[in-house]
Amino acid sequence: MKLSYLIGLALVVAACNGGRKGNIALGEGSQYMNNSGDSHEVKLPDGSRVVLRPGTQLSVAKGFGKDNRDLELDGEAIFNVVGSAGRPMVLRTRNLEITVLGTLFHVDAFQKNAGEQVDLLEGKLRVKKSYHSDTDNEPEVLDSGDMVMINRDIDLMEKEKMSPAELEKVKAMK
Repeated sequence: MKLSYLIGLALVVAACNGGRKGNIALGEGSQYMNNSGDSHEVKLPDGSRVVLRPGTQLSVAKGFGKDNRDLELDGEAIFNVVGSAGRPMVLRTRNLEITVLGTLFHVDAFQKNAGEQVDLLEGKLRVKKSYHSDTDNEPEVLDSGDMVMINRDIDLMEKEKMSPAELEKVKAMK
């Protein structure tokens, strides 16, 4: 898949801003699937908030907030993560492991798609491949306005700066 196609796809997804419905509190060890046609906001046990786009599933690990801050995502979401000194949140998708202390970011990572994307709106993230790669296993550190795109089929992960227009479109999703 060409990089320009992935960027175009991300812009189309970002432009489809559905209304936020509900305010659902998720507990440790729970799972939520947004089967509606609208975005849903969920609150995590640590106070972090996640806006889940339609067709998105979020799983909260057992012990979340006590032993860990681990999540799994299949889909697209905006995360507003509460900082917790010495206890990073770890979000896993099919292809990525994203580590964060406190920040605002967007992830598009449906398992059915070859590519995934992470857009950092505020804060700092560390993003690495969730699988062993024969070409590159080094993590990327993202600062505000950076994005990472990955395609496991061709084993490519690239970090780029978001344009001001891309940044505003993603921010509008929250």
